[in-house]
Amino acid sequence: MKIIKYKKMSNNKYKVFLDNDDNIVLHENIIIKYNLLVNKEIFDLEEILDDNNKYLIYDMVLNYISIKMRCESEIREYLKKKNIDDEFSNDIINKLKQQGLINERLYTKSFISDKIRLNKYGINKIKNELINLKIDKDIIDQEIKKIDKEEIYINLEKLIDKKIKSNKSYAGEILKQRILTDFINKGYSKEEILQILDNKNLDNDELYNKEYEKLYNKYSKKYTGSELEYYIKQKLYQKGLKK
Repeated sequence: MKIIKYKKMSNNKYKVFLDNDDNIVLHENIIIKYNLLVNKEIFDLEEILDDNNKYLIYDMVLNYISIKMRCESEIREYLKKKNIDDEFSNDIINKLKQQGLINERLYTKSFISDKIRLNKYGINKIKNELINLKIDKDIIDQEIKKIDKEEIYINLEKLIDKKIKSNKSYAGEILKQRILTDFINKGYSKEEILQILDNKNLDNDELYNKEYEKLYNKYSKKYTGSELEYYIKQKLYQKGLKK
């Protein structure tokens, strides 16, 4: 079969029209590599298409990592989802490393910076996520040590202040425990959280009065006197509200 014409497409690809009324999409590097000129007779189409597929897959990976920096494990997972075999995946990974397009240390630096500035994560959560991404342990430990602990503390205090301010249902020890759970899950240490909470007033007279009135209106038709008062106090206590 012969090539009768080309049509340029995006992303370094061409649609190639053949004299058997068929057409194929080829990467420009394949056209150059096999010297596929118009009126060129093609004898080894299967080999050409196999080679072409590798170029297209590699370009697909380049597009994937152009959106944001990726680590090796993310790229391997991406290739796995595309049903790329391990041997070719290894070839792609090695080529990306040689070209400096996979750099685990730069990735780790960027990851840490984003998680602190944008997500406001604590160190423990950042470290665990890097471990899950299969970043080398030495790189993780070295870059974690460079984190500005004061920035982490400032972030945490702002988050706790926001949590206290937006809280509409709890106070006292109950609120304290909820804040502890929330921010331990976000990667902050229990010691850091308690150190900040020890300087915060978690009692809320306004909330107490509001909840008291709500409970009184709800249960005064069912209970009276000391029984009503006891019931209301129990409900308030469950929310950490007391006087």
